[in-house]
Amino acid sequence: MSTRASEPTRSAPFFDHGLFLLHLNRGKEDLRKGLHDDARREFEEARRFRPNDPEVLSNLALAMFHLGHLEEAERTTRGLLVSHADSVPLLFNLGLILFKAGRAEAREPLERVLALAPGHRKAHLTVGLILQREGRLDDAKRHFTAAGSERKVESDGDDTITRAARAAASTWPSPGTPVPTVKPEDVFDDSSARRERATQPIEPVEPPAPLHEVVTASAILPMQPPPPSVTPTAPGARTAPATIPPAVPSVTPPAFSARPGGLVAADARCGILVRRTALTGRTGVAELVADGSLSGALARFFVRVTGNGGVLLLDPRRALHLVHLRNEFLSADPARLFGFDAAFTWREDPAFEFRRQIALPFVKLFGTGSVAFSVSAEPARLEVTPETPLTLASRSLLGYGGDVAVDLVEDADPLADLGGGPVLSVSGSGYVLMEA
Repeated sequence: MSTRASEPTRSAPFFDHGLFLLHLNRGKEDLRKGLHDDARREFEEARRFRPNDPEVLSNLALAMFHLGHLEEAERTTRGLLVSHADSVPLLFNLGLILFKAGRAEAREPLERVLALAPGHRKAHLTVGLILQREGRLDDAKRHFTAAGSERKVESDGDDTITRAARAAASTWPSPGTPVPTVKPEDVFDDSSARRERATQPIEPVEPPAPLHEVVTASAILPMQPPPPSVTPTAPGARTAPATIPPAVPSVTPPAFSARPGGLVAADARCGILVRRTALTGRTGVAELVADGSLSGALARFFVRVTGNGGVLLLDPRRALHLVHLRNEFLSADPARLFGFDAAFTWREDPAFEFRRQIALPFVKLFGTGSVAFSVSAEPARLEVTPETPLTLASRSLLGYGGDVAVDLVEDADPLADLGGGPVLSVSGSGYVLMEA
């Protein structure tokens, strides 16, 4: 049932970038929370501004799938495949839609997935379920094995797909036996971007020179009177207190600042990168360029902003939290960032390169500057030492710094939508930023 009050629909006589991003962002948040009807309405509203946007259409198809509107989900997904014929996520989602609808042609797109990505475990699992339903048990077992059915319980890699494949391989389908749940791909991305690995290294950068070392007109101090020892004073005369020269700031103010109404203003004059889905407006003369330095799921996730102006950012029901770094490393959840200074170097965090079951890999930053988080409340900072490692749900992890290692303890179980999810272990020496 929808939890958001009904909102009137409206036509879009012109393209409004801010409103488009607002509805797209709200729809993705609703989809993450399982509010599928609300998500559908938000994506349909975003589609009024961009009728052919692939991210809107792919997310709308996901909402339709979860609502059981399989014909609409199939029609939208097939339409996207016209211009993205080799998209592994789209092909898999189409096969899953057809499988859930009981259609015989479900194997065709799934086998195309396995031709493009032979190690796609969810595709192996779904093909195995189809073959099992047809009574071809030996062929089904081969696909279940490829999906991980023979991995030991609680061993490394014992995740949701493994457990579903193990359960399917050990039972004969009969009336009343629940079919293991297989989730669709929730990130729109073409197959070439998914196969390309992030190769940008983290290189140390020279810290920017303090402002007091740069002589500018505004930094010149006013002339001061000579000290009392130079100019003698008459006996008994009162001496004026020495004038203390104004202090010169040693650091630039943060580029990100909170504004009324939940907005975050970001000054682009020194260069910043911001999360694309948080953009809702711009001020002055700000130039926006899609950043292509990352690949895979994070490709085109951030927008580089420069020029004599800034941008306005909005994340519904969330606020700004700044973290200041000085020649330090910080790994952050990109979906919960407003942005960061362009002075940083960054790449996909190596700890997440092989954990594709987590929605998005973290982005790893290095340098001096400000990182702007999007939070619902003031995050907690917990110290991690070799004697006190930390285990926590991945949904609570905003970021971490220092010399720490992050390992996946277990993946989401079938009840993940009720509050479960991947569990992470953090060890070493450093700190963790957590949010409820």
